[in-house]
Amino acid sequence: MKEILVGGIDVSKRFSDLCVLSPQNTVLVREKIYHDLTSMQRALKILQGMEQEYGHKPILVMESTSHYHLLLHQFFSEAGFEVIVVNPLQSSSMKNFEIRKRKTDKVDARRLAMLYRIRVLRTSQIPQDAIRGLRLLCRQRAELMTDITRYKNRLTALLDQIFPGYDKIFSDVGGVSSRAVLRHFPTPAALVCTNVENIAEVISAANGRGAVFAKTKADRLKECAMAAQKIGLRSAGDPSVIHSLVTMLDSLYTCKKSLEDAMQKLIVDEPSIHNNIALLCSIPGIGKFSAAVILAELGDISLFHKPKQLSAYFGLDPSERQSGTFTGTKNKLSKRGSPYARAALHMAAHNAICKHGKSLPPNPILADYYEKKCKAKPNKVALAAVMHKLTNIIFAVLRDQKPFELRKPEEHARHLGMLYTA
Repeated sequence: MKEILVGGIDVSKRFSDLCVLSPQNTVLVREKIYHDLTSMQRALKILQGMEQEYGHKPILVMESTSHYHLLLHQFFSEAGFEVIVVNPLQSSSMKNFEIRKRKTDKVDARRLAMLYRIRVLRTSQIPQDAIRGLRLLCRQRAELMTDITRYKNRLTALLDQIFPGYDKIFSDVGGVSSRAVLRHFPTPAALVCTNVENIAEVISAANGRGAVFAKTKADRLKECAMAAQKIGLRSAGDPSVIHSLVTMLDSLYTCKKSLEDAMQKLIVDEPSIHNNIALLCSIPGIGKFSAAVILAELGDISLFHKPKQLSAYFGLDPSERQSGTFTGTKNKLSKRGSPYARAALHMAAHNAICKHGKSLPPNPILADYYEKKCKAKPNKVALAAVMHKLTNIIFAVLRDQKPFELRKPEEHARHLGMLYTA
């Protein structure tokens, strides 16, 4: 294969370093690229000049560095250059490429170019605009859910001190009814001084479940508030702190609703995304938000040729340790993939095997598989095995573009045999 010009770009927050190697691996250009239009256009002119001199465009290689590489990737791609984005784990393997111990941006840029020369890199995918938009929305929603949980925990901790027993009346202290009550009556003293009818009106207006439910809750709240006045802690700052926590939760829930509306609009407007999410929702245990997260994180299913590659991409592949005659037996998951996808798969696996009352679990076959695994393995290991099975199902559903069909293992084997003999 004819050697061509290769440019390595070491990306940082404010600027990046470009190093272009000749076919003989000598440094032709070193250029600092600030992330502004003037500097990026100057670098583009340099690359275009080299294209005229050598008769072909340089190939550019850069690390996937948070979000900082996206501007350069888009700019040079739109200018007609092939831009390869590599995983930082691959580029870090080149740190001992030279004997000298050096770690500078210029050295890193050259190493990225050399990484292309030795033909070992694998390109990281840059998602399409629609998938990237869905990914941003899903990740932002996940961050908001983390914030909501944190503020709920802080509110619960405070109520445990000033309002003992409140969590027995409202199991979700951040729920609609609970926030409405705390917004109007932030302390036990405020509840004690209020008529039960007024408390019931607040609860009924918040959740719309009717007068009987609201009256029952109000009676229990009144009794709990009277007891809390005798044993609970009291301070002058309690009302202000509770009001601030409830206000923050109101704001977070409003933002969450806005993100979910934007997600729904994007899904409806993009037929391919809508179709793939519908396919994922056909798998028992996967809801619409989990499906959106999984699809946003994996991107294009055609980039994966077999299920094991998708499992590795999600970080569900086991790590391996072997040296000489030693072979490690306590190997954990690599967890090198997307934590958002793993969280969604964890929830989907849990939903698929959980029983709801006396009814069967949504996926009884996976539930039986989980029970058998639990006889020899810890529960978390068995659940990870279920997540791995779910990954195989996701791969097959998206690859074949067919909804999930629940089959027993022997039925599935018979079905595959019929396909192979057809």
